[in-house]
Amino acid sequence: MIGVDLTAGGNQLYRRSDLNSVQVTDFVVRDLYTVQNGRVKDPIYGLSERAVNSVYGSAELSFKRFLYVNGTLRNDWFSTLSEANRSIIYPSVSGSFVFSDAFASVPKWLTFGKLRLAYAEVGSDTDVAPYSDVLFYGINANLFANGGGVLQPVGNAIGNTLPNPNLRPMRTAESEVGLELKLFNNRLGLDLAAYQRTTTDQIISAQISDASGFVNTLINSGESQNRGVEGLITIVPIQTAGFQWELTANASYNITEVLSLLTDTPGESITVGTHVFNGELRQVVGEEIGQIYGFGYRKDAQGRQIFGANGLPLRTQQLISFGSAVPKWVGGFNNAFSYKGISLSFLIDFKLGNQMLSGTNFNAVRHGLHKITLEGREGGVVGNGVNEKGEVNTVVAPVQGYWEVVRSQALIEPIIYDGGYWKLRQITAGYDFTKLLPAQFPVKSIRLSFVANNVFMIKKWIPNIDPESFGFTSDNLVGLESTGLPTTRSLGFNLNAKF
Repeated sequence: MIGVDLTAGGNQLYRRSDLNSVQVTDFVVRDLYTVQNGRVKDPIYGLSERAVNSVYGSAELSFKRFLYVNGTLRNDWFSTLSEANRSIIYPSVSGSFVFSDAFASVPKWLTFGKLRLAYAEVGSDTDVAPYSDVLFYGINANLFANGGGVLQPVGNAIGNTLPNPNLRPMRTAESEVGLELKLFNNRLGLDLAAYQRTTTDQIISAQISDASGFVNTLINSGESQNRGVEGLITIVPIQTAGFQWELTANASYNITEVLSLLTDTPGESITVGTHVFNGELRQVVGEEIGQIYGFGYRKDAQGRQIFGANGLPLRTQQLISFGSAVPKWVGGFNNAFSYKGISLSFLIDFKLGNQMLSGTNFNAVRHGLHKITLEGREGGVVGNGVNEKGEVNTVVAPVQGYWEVVRSQALIEPIIYDGGYWKLRQITAGYDFTKLLPAQFPVKSIRLSFVANNVFMIKKWIPNIDPESFGFTSDNLVGLESTGLPTTRSLGFNLNAKF
């Protein structure tokens, strides 16, 4: 038996933003903040439009309900990119073999089994702002004399980002192989996958020379590759007429390597973000994505720290890498219990294998508020290492100057930490009141649950802050923590009713 399913369609995504506002200064009546009360009024109107036009089609072939092949084709046009580069076509194809249904006889313990293979491509403009490929000018409020001495207004470029009309859509191609098993009448489930994802023409912000009159520009950054494995296991250790315990665990291991930027020369790099104090984030060819760079402690060939004649730490002569800010391991464990309408579950999750630059601890160190600055409060600090001649350092340095180097020398090594953590993410407890409802009651089911989120930090390696705290508005700055609002714990109730 052969089955065929065909689908075709189109889609248009349109967004429009209108901004109407008035900035008012020099108020007549004190503390009366109205437009009419201001002497100077500056009306502002902003209009922003963006659209994505799409056409797509898909086909599915099946054979005797155990062999499936699917294919798709899609074309997108992005209004934020130039006319020459805005179109992108990307396909996908996948196949699956349900071997538990393919054979007349399978072991009794095998409830379900499937092998799958897939290849897919996707494209995106990565939320490039509208009109980013065009340079706009504003009129300066001040008048300047021209060659003939006549006063006239002068235009100036708007914004700090240099437009790039040659931007192309980002493209990602991914291959995956997977195995899904359900055993012992669904008491044990296993889903394993290995994948390789290659991303080209990533659109990122790169710093440029200030002499250009701009701070940064958007570029297609080259090529990166993700390789990883992920797994999901579901176990029902206990299942009786009134009680069930279900354990779910998932984990993934992923490494993302930068293959090329403008070229594929190892060590070539671009800076994609800077910390508000010191340090920066780079993409480096041949290295994992998201490398944290900054000045570290200067050391000799034997790995001994070098101190100056005044006893203060010396910094490296060049910015050095402190590792990737992107976690290698991500996962979690969920335990769910149910007993005669009562339910209880708790989720533990983790992220491991990433580095982090902490602005909060930077401020604490340079102001003497961090625990590591307690040493030497009474008699100064003698750094453990050698001087520039290779002799054992014996110079007593004042404790304040010893730790102020994190600011004066832009030395970030003392505030680089392991950004991993284990956290009790959520606890949920509830009761199903459905069995207590009258037969003719309009509400067919009702459940009340207590939910607690961000409950407890089980383990972390960075002091004074939650590793999930951030402080920046752009995800390009992953791993660069700055002073900001602390993370919060939430407690609440959830009422679910069906009519």
